[in-house]
Parts: sequence; C-alpha cells; structure tokens
Amino acid sequence: MAFHPDKCNVLSVTTKRQPLKHNYTLHNHILESVTSAKYLGITLQSNLKWDKHIDDNISKANKTLGFLRRNLKTSNQNIKSQAYQALVRPKLEYSCSVWDPHTSESISKIEMVQMRAARYACNRYHNTSSVSNMLNTLNWPILTQRRLRARLVMMYKITHQLVAIPSSTILIPSDSRTRKHHSHTFRHIYTSKDSYRFSFFPYTITQWNLLPTTVVNTQTVDSFRDQLTYAVLSTII
Repeated sequence: MAFHPDKCNVLSVTTKRQPLKHNYTLHNHILESVTSAKYLGITLQSNLKWDKHIDDNISKANKTLGFLRRNLKTSNQNIKSQAYQALVRPKLEYSCSVWDPHTSESISKIEMVQMRAARYACNRYHNTSSVSNMLNTLNWPILTQRRLRARLVMMYKITHQLVAIPSSTILIPSDSRTRKHHSHTFRHIYTSKDSYRFSFFPYTITQWNLLPTTVVNTQTVDSFRDQLTYAVLSTII
C-alpha cells in the first residue's frame, strides 16, 4: 500500500509560542502543515482543543434538524422525537467520551441544538414557552448527562478489560487509608494543563470515584448501564 501525499498532512501538537518547524516529505512531496485534521471522524487540533470538532458537529446537526423541519411536517410528537433521536442526536454524540467539553460556552452551544429540536417536536415556538418543560415532556435528558454516562460506561469497560485500552499505568488504586466511596476508587491525576485535566482519564476518574458502590460493583455492562440512572448522574455531575 502506498500513501498519496496529497491526502496526507502534518499536524504538530504543541503549546509553544514559537514551535520548531520542519518540512516532512512523502514520495519527494512536501506535506502540508495544518492546524486541524480529521481522524476517524474526530477533528483534532494542534492546540488540543475541541472547538472546531464541536462547531462542525453542531453545524451538521442543525442542517439535519432543518431538513426534518422542512420535510417531516407531522403533528405527531412521537414521530418527530424519534426522528431527532435517530438522525440529529447521534451527530452530537459521536465519540463524545473523547471530546466531552468542559467550558460553559461549548456546553451551551450543544444544548441549544436539542432545545431547538424540542420546540420542533412539541411545535411550540413562542419565546415564553418553557423549553425545560418540553424536555421533561419528551423525556429527553440534557446532553451533558448523556455524555457523562457515555464516559462512565467506557470507564467500566476499561476497568474490566472489555476494550483494548491499556490503563495499568494510569488507573492506580487509591490508598486504602484515604476516605473513598467504593473499593474501585482510583488516584486522581493532577495537572496544570486544561487540555490534559479535562481529557478522558483525569476528567472521568473524579466522577467515577463518586459513584455508589452498588453501581460500580455490577457484574455486566448492561447492568451497570441500567444502574447508571440520570438521578445518579445528577449527584456527581
């Protein structure tokens, strides 16, 4: 297999103000240097932020929601709700355990898509209508909780070696003499860089340690997912 140089580029990850620059070649062709690139559907940035990936996903979700509003002109709330959950929400949640944002700005932008979808499903567009009541009527949890749930389910799979993600040097059991919530508590990862602090392991370990013992000690992924109710999530979010 030969890689085509026009389909390859260079993405340098660094926090330096004046990073070292070097030309990389492939088949005697100098590769283009970029600040962001897509890999397996995830847009990576040189500064390790997720702004572009989130903005691209929001744009795709809004376009799909606009398509539904133009073409699915039914008064049936259940049909519109199912259409949103099948076609729009997956665009907002693809691999969200990797890029789950921590800034209020990004969180709000993502939630706004679901709020617009709720108005569409309930056919209530007046500015005095309560979107929170619409979400409760539709039984749609906020997307922040859904992303947290996805991260915790992935954490369960990692701790039980159900996925090929090495973690022995990252997930270190906490000292038994310290106060902890359950027997599977891990040592916190401390760092001064937000790009690492809010990445999967440091971000998830804190919330994993707060889970009730009955939830963590479940025997299967399905039972763990069932025990991980949104009432439980609301206590650790």
